Amino acid sequence: MRTRCRSLVAALLLGLTGCSLVSLKSPERPLSTRDLNARILTREFSAEFTVAVEQCADDIAARDPDPQIRRNALRWKIIVTDQSERAALQLAPSIALLDTWSLAAGMKAFLSPGGPGEAIFGREQPSAVALANHWDAAAQALAQQLLEPRDFARYAQFVHDYTSEHPYVSLKFVRPSVAQLWLQRTGAGTPLLDSLGTVPQALADTADRMQMMAASLPSQSVWRTQLALERSGLSGPDLHAALLRLDGRLAEMSALAGNSPELVRQSLGDIRHTLLEVVGRLDTSSAATLQTLHSERSALSATISSERAAVLSAADVQRKALMADAATLARQVVSASATELRRLVLELGVLAILLALLVLGLPFAAGYFVGRAARARSRTTGT
Repeated sequence: MRTRCRSLVAALLLGLTGCSLVSLKSPERPLSTRDLNARILTREFSAEFTVAVEQCADDIAARDPDPQIRRNALRWKIIVTDQSERAALQLAPSIALLDTWSLAAGMKAFLSPGGPGEAIFGREQPSAVALANHWDAAAQALAQQLLEPRDFARYAQFVHDYTSEHPYVSLKFVRPSVAQLWLQRTGAGTPLLDSLGTVPQALADTADRMQMMAASLPSQSVWRTQLALERSGLSGPDLHAALLRLDGRLAEMSALAGNSPELVRQSLGDIRHTLLEVVGRLDTSSAATLQTLHSERSALSATISSERAAVLSAADVQRKALMADAATLARQVVSASATELRRLVLELGVLAILLALLVLGLPFAAGYFVGRAARARSRTTGT
């Protein structure tokens, strides 16, 4: 019986699986092919772009010994790496493409002749300009590859207007939000992102983001440290020369120790004697300080004890005075109460006597007046 039931359940499940009317649908909507390609290719472009800028900046710093040129090269690769990574990691693939293209076009306008950065690399400026021209053309070719002709024309016009209206004025590359300006131009009803994609696509996107940030963070930290050293005057060659001088002095000290061991031992003895004197002085000073602290603590303790005794004595005097006042007041209250009680008892006694006389004398008075009246009537009747 159990075997038969199992067979029926298996057959029912197979039938439901094969039935075209029963299906499980997910609310997820995958990214379009164009958006997915735009995301992948834009991030690859960003990685290659930053590597090229880094290599060019290193070559400029190596060929020109001017400290200002080296600092400009460091600033250039730091800001380009940061801005390119931010642009490529935009949530909407189309906005990421537009932002990356705008960055490349703005860098070209900044470094080209007539731009604010036309001379920041001195004699090495042509190499930076050539690199900027190449990557601006590469960004334009990537956009043309991914977009429809009508969309490409809109994107190209936006990049041209954006570069003209918001040019870079320094190596900080300060620029407004591309997504916000694009939304203002196309209208508030334009969706920036049609779909977040499926769960696997979202997980792959997160993994790519983490990998890009992890790859750039160490380099960014090293470059910013180098820039801080350059600003403080501790450049790479200067620091290397200082270390070489220190190494030479240590070598001289080692040679002196090898050639004159007696002199070294005498110097060590003098240093030891001096250190012992310093330690002795520190011990004496510490002992004097501790003794002073002990004396001050004893004086403070004695002062506190005397103050506490004085407070207790004053409190005791006040307590005795209060007790005496309370006793006097109690006696006065008792005396006054007794006088009032005696007066009240006397008054009550007098009232009781008067009441007794009234009660006892009233029948006699009534009999007297009644008898007198009867005698008066009898006299009147007899007459």
